[in-house]
Amino acid sequence: MHKRFNSRLKFSAITLSLVISLMSLTALAHSDDAEGVAWENLSAQQQETLSAIKENWGTLPAERQRRLSKGAEKWGAMDPEQRAHIQERLHHYQNLSPEDKEVVKEQMRAFKKLPSDERKALRERWKNLPPEQKEMVRERYKDMSHDERKAMREAYKLKKREWRKHREHD
Repeated sequence: MHKRFNSRLKFSAITLSLVISLMSLTALAHSDDAEGVAWENLSAQQQETLSAIKENWGTLPAERQRRLSKGAEKWGAMDPEQRAHIQERLHHYQNLSPEDKEVVKEQMRAFKKLPSDERKALRERWKNLPPEQKEMVRERYKDMSHDERKAMREAYKLKKREWRKHREHD
């Protein structure tokens, strides 16, 4: 049982590290002269969450240490359902084709470039969708072939250009 718990804990720590790494793809480049976070300055909960990378902690760039410590703090504040959801999303991401992974990264970069009020509006819109509709959207996307997804992305890009033109004229 302890072996199972330890492997689950290690999996959670690795999962968290991967999630945080994915989330940080669009972060600003780290500054070499900035101070990092000493392992000893992490809370016990953060150290437990990041235990899988303890040996390499001192070799990580300062900005990455800060992002990881912040992510570990957020991870510790999540309830088990939230953690399971993130692990599920990470597992899904890991199983994507390299092309689809690049699309996800591109979409994240595009989302991060949106003004904060637009990002907030999109999050709110998604949040207010009934669970059945959210599931329908997920299932519809999941059932699409690679070519269908590509066509959908192209259509989205065209629509986005139209929105921008419309906004420029307002």
